[in-house]
Amino acid sequence: MSSPLPDTGPVERVGRKARRRAAAIEAVRSSGKGSGSRFGWLWGLLAVLTVAALFVTYIALGGHVRATVLGFACYVSGCSAAGMTTTGWLVVAAPAAVLIAAGVYWRKLGRSGRIGLGSTAAVVYLIVVTFVPGRGRDLSDLLKGPGSDAVADGLLWGLGGAGAALLFMLGLVFVGRAVPAVERRFNTIALTGAMVLVVAALPVAIAKSDPTWVRATEIFPAELTMNGDRLTRTSVDDIRGCDGVLPDDALLNRSLCYLTVRASYTTDDSDAVATFRAVLYADDETADEVRAGVPRGLTPVGVTGDASTVLSTTYSWVLVGTAGHADGRTIAADERPWVLWPLRQVSYHFIGMQGGLLVDPDPDDGIRPRTP
Repeated sequence: MSSPLPDTGPVERVGRKARRRAAAIEAVRSSGKGSGSRFGWLWGLLAVLTVAALFVTYIALGGHVRATVLGFACYVSGCSAAGMTTTGWLVVAAPAAVLIAAGVYWRKLGRSGRIGLGSTAAVVYLIVVTFVPGRGRDLSDLLKGPGSDAVADGLLWGLGGAGAALLFMLGLVFVGRAVPAVERRFNTIALTGAMVLVVAALPVAIAKSDPTWVRATEIFPAELTMNGDRLTRTSVDDIRGCDGVLPDDALLNRSLCYLTVRASYTTDDSDAVATFRAVLYADDETADEVRAGVPRGLTPVGVTGDASTVLSTTYSWVLVGTAGHADGRTIAADERPWVLWPLRQVSYHFIGMQGGLLVDPDPDDGIRPRTP
């Protein structure tokens, strides 16, 4: 009897083809897994670099980043309470907005759109992390400079809005289990409610925030009563920057100046007029450096007639004060003490407003009232 022939029927040939096809598919899958493992270390390296960037940003650059953010906000808003409070609120709202945008649009964006959104998210979170207090520190340690208290208020109100939004979404989970209509529209309701709560915290924060005490109308009242004298304000305003204060704008623009407040006062003690200007900078050191570069003997812009000019600094302000007779006549030597007296009173009021301690000046050191 002859030996049996190998399987050559149609069924056997189809079976061999199926096995070869399955083997080829498995080989492709294995190849893909190998490729993924070859590049998997890149994702790990990226994660390590991201963590390192967070530490570098927080430790080495945190102070510069915060100062830049606060300085830009102060310059743009004139250091108003509303502007600085909004800045603090944005520290919380901006990362939340980026997170929502990523969740809603990520799958709809192309490669370039994802890169742009991812880059924006990275920048926002690297900035925001510098506002997170470290061990043994609080917001007062991190936030320095003009308007920093308002920024802290806005940040805390933003956190309150975010906390309310989180509680709302947690409560909505339990409501959704009992109400099918809520369950079906959970994402829409949760997103809308959370956004409303976070946004609603902003106007409340602005309304509750204290003045920044850097705007002219906040600092200079219509009337001042000091040492028994009554000083009456004749003009008041503030301007962005510091151009038009001195004949050479470059003197005060050695560093970035945020704003200039101006006020003029008369007094019932004499015919003297005090005109006071104060230029705001980022910190005390900057103000001192700018003041050191201003030569003596300059007359501020807009001053006519004979006048005495006094330059000084207090906190982060450069002070430019002038005093003279109302009619601009020459100041005699024996008149100088009482002509400068109203300017000293206005200066003391300004310094007290910045330091939180209002005191009347001492009239016994050469600058004194005309009427004892």
